[in-house]
Amino acid sequence: ISCACFVPKPHTPFQWEKQITPQEYLRRCKVLKEHFYSKSIEYDYHSPDLSRLEAVFARGDRRLGPVIEAAVNMGARLDGWDEYFSYQTWLDAFAACGVDPDFYTTRGFGLNELLPWDTISDGVSTGCLLRERERAYRSETTPDCRTACNGCGANCLLKGGRCDA
Repeated sequence: ISCACFVPKPHTPFQWEKQITPQEYLRRCKVLKEHFYSKSIEYDYHSPDLSRLEAVFARGDRRLGPVIEAAVNMGARLDGWDEYFSYQTWLDAFAACGVDPDFYTTRGFGLNELLPWDTISDGVSTGCLLRERERAYRSETTPDCRTACNGCGANCLLKGGRCDA
């Protein structure tokens, strides 16, 4: 079994959500691991530090440009590989640029807040994402688009206006 920390991503119903702290993620992993009573179950989890950076870059804005440059100047290279990843280098780069990673992760976003990616349209309306978010909170399944149009707006991107053609 493998798990990873939830990384709230743009253009999804959960783009407004906050990410739990690395400490809370590790606490939850420990609780899960303590409740596996069989030795035949292997339990692995993703690095919380890497998940935090993924959330920062997935939800970031123009203020991250100088952070990336600073991290590279401090030696960050090939950070997708564990043996090269240095979380401290990234923390130092954030500090040097006066950028708080929590602004992009554990704070969450307000429903009326202008988001960094709002200038990019994927065709799905904000209203649809909010409706899907509410459905998720109520544990309701959204019907398949081939059965009934859910009014997301993506049909406007296609010639002929049909998502399931």
